[in-house]
Amino acid sequence: WMSVVTAAPYLFYEVWRFVSPALYPNERRGVKKALFIGRVMFFVGVLLGYFMVYPLTLRFLSTYQLSATIENQISLNSYIDNFMMLILCMGLAFELPLVTWLLSLLGLVHKTFLRKYRRHAIVIIVIAAAVITPTGDPFTLSVVAIPLYLLYELSILMIKDKPHSLTHEE
Repeated sequence: WMSVVTAAPYLFYEVWRFVSPALYPNERRGVKKALFIGRVMFFVGVLLGYFMVYPLTLRFLSTYQLSATIENQISLNSYIDNFMMLILCMGLAFELPLVTWLLSLLGLVHKTFLRKYRRHAIVIIVIAAAVITPTGDPFTLSVVAIPLYLLYELSILMIKDKPHSLTHEE
């Protein structure tokens, strides 16, 4: 997981090198902008996971106790696996506005659709936050779910509304 997180900028660069020759200059500027925003959002998610979510998760895991006779033993392997999975998932989750913007450009998602199914999205966001966090405490869950919900709202603000089709009555 560490290699995926650290190689992400290079992977974005290679995608750009592959795609850029096939684009017109105006498309090239748009894709360059999208890749830059994607890179920035990925690292914002990684930093949020690193500095905020994982310390809270580790604090909960270290204080959680099944009984007084059972001692907590967190192995290095378990620590690193949880850490890297959480960091990678947070980085990928922060790509939500960019993905919805790209889907809106393709005509697959519209602002009215996202607004209409906001309650469903909240349930999906809470489930995703529960999967991302290795703990079951509501505080850590909300530390992940609130930024994801704010990203969902940012996605709604970023995309344009569906153009109304002209009918014969108009």
